[in-house]
Order: sequence, then C-alpha cells, then structure tokens
Amino acid sequence: MLAGFPEGGMAHRGWQGISIGVVAVFVLSGCGDNAPPQPTAAQAGDVLKSHIDQTLKNALAVDIKTTDPGGKDIPCGSGKYKRTYAAEARAKVGSGDPEIITVALVGALSHVADYDLVDSSGRLTEEEAVSAKYHTRVNLSSPAKGKMVARGETECLPLS
Repeated sequence: MLAGFPEGGMAHRGWQGISIGVVAVFVLSGCGDNAPPQPTAAQAGDVLKSHIDQTLKNALAVDIKTTDPGGKDIPCGSGKYKRTYAAEARAKVGSGDPEIITVALVGALSHVADYDLVDSSGRLTEEEAVSAKYHTRVNLSSPAKGKMVARGETECLPLS
C-alpha cells in the first residue's frame, strides 16, 4: 500500500480517468449519432405538397384546386423559415357528410406517410396530424357537405 492512498485508490483513479476520456471521445466523435440531417424548408415544403396532393387523391377527391401554392420561404426567427401549402376539393363518393369525409382524409393520409394525430378536442370535421420524420403538420377538414380541405406547413427549418 502506498502512503497517502487508500488501498486500490490509485488504480481506481487511473481507470476512472481513462473511462471519462473514452466516453468523451465517443461523445465528441458523434459515435452512434445516426440522426439524418435536417431538411431545408424547401425540401420539407416539397414533401408537404406531395403528401397533401396524394392524400386528396387517395380520398377520391375531384375538382382539386390549390388554394396556397406555397413555394415561399416564410421567416420564423433565428434564421429559419417555413413553407405552407393548401388545396381543396369535392368528395367524389359518399353522402358528403363532413364527419365521414374527415375520417376518409385521415385514412388517406395514413396510407401516404407516417403522421400522428394531434388531439382534436372533439372537432369531428377537422383533424390535425404531425410528422416528426418529415417536419410537417397537416390540417384535414370538411367545412361543408361534400367539401375537402387539406392545408399544412413545415416546421421552422434552415434555408440550406
């Protein structure tokens, strides 16, 4: 036993120092960080447009009209921007009941991409869905008999 050190104390401190050093190397090197790079506002905007258009088509919409063409970078602070897109249509089949149309839109979106519904607070003719994977938010609704509306926006993202 060495003077001034408890038995095994020196060895313990040596391994502790090495362990901290190894952990630091892995953290700083990003080892195990498989997160994909964040998309740009334009890339997420293109995905949003595609998801909305496909959702309306899958819900058997007719007379689809773009009501917000998007394509504009909207500043949202901290050097980040978001994009929007919206379209509306008429329901091709069914009774035109707004609640049923909204359910059809939600089902159609679920076949297009991975989205999670946000609490609708009892609104049966409007649902909101978000996708962390695509950095998008989509609002699906049927404000009147036979009418479908889908609008969305991206998260605040970098330009490049």
